[in-house]
Amino acid sequence: MGNPAYYQASLVSQVVEQNEHRLHLYMSQHYEGASDANQKIILPQTQANFFGCAWTVFDDIPSKGKLVGRAKGLHLGVGINEDSWFYSFHLVFNDARFKAGSSLKLDGMQDQFNGEWAVVGGTGEFAGANGTATFVIDVRSPETAGWVNWELSIRFLCPIFTKHTHVVKIEQLVGGNGGNVVDVEDKLQRLLSVTIRHGDVIDSISFSYVDEVGKTHTSSPWGGNGGLSETIKIKPTETVKKIMGTTGCFGGHVVVNSLKVVTNLDTYGPYGKGNGTRFAIPQKDNSSVVCFHGRAGLFLDAIGIYATEN
Repeated sequence: MGNPAYYQASLVSQVVEQNEHRLHLYMSQHYEGASDANQKIILPQTQANFFGCAWTVFDDIPSKGKLVGRAKGLHLGVGINEDSWFYSFHLVFNDARFKAGSSLKLDGMQDQFNGEWAVVGGTGEFAGANGTATFVIDVRSPETAGWVNWELSIRFLCPIFTKHTHVVKIEQLVGGNGGNVVDVEDKLQRLLSVTIRHGDVIDSISFSYVDEVGKTHTSSPWGGNGGLSETIKIKPTETVKKIMGTTGCFGGHVVVNSLKVVTNLDTYGPYGKGNGTRFAIPQKDNSSVVCFHGRAGLFLDAIGIYATEN
């Protein structure tokens, strides 16, 4: 059964990069009844110790620090015979450093003056957060004063989500008009490898790639079987940025004389002889090459590309 129109899924064939974040913050809790209270009893204490909170969060101790956000959520008394609490809240940032709407979701228990909570999600710059938050309660602040300070040390990882890209076929070929049309029919995602046979000119090209649903395909060689064979394996964090080379006359026909593959990490080639008219595709610097099309017979007569369009 196919996916409904509102849903898309695809295999992640590249290494998922992550950013590590560390925060050192101070959270100020002011009990209900104080003039500047930032929590509210939702149910009477005869039923449960159940509170809503919007505690203030600073980048230093509250008397010196800058307000950078608020901890909005609940804490619930869950101890039977002991003072034990469950916390669940979003730490919502209003500091200009972070994207609008950035937050962290923290959950966990507290039955001592220090402990650890889980970072179980986030939004904005912290989307997909996963880590831990250790806390120390400032026991020097007497409860009768109506407030408590929490010192937080938060460490977590966030995946770097790639931007949605649209793959387009760049129709214009470089090379000659000989040979037959060669192309692919799948919806494309990324290149895995490129094999080039070469001598005086480019004899053939073949490649493997991943389609939109995560299936791997390998093309047959486009061209002849002469020359030396070189295979470029594209690393998981590598993308092909440019196909460069030359075209010229060979045996009475215009063919691709040489090829060079330029990625974000390395340059491979040139393969073949560099004589002829130079070319570089795609022309946009922010595109990536995900597959090929062209013309081929005894040699690689012409080459074109499929490229991402952000």
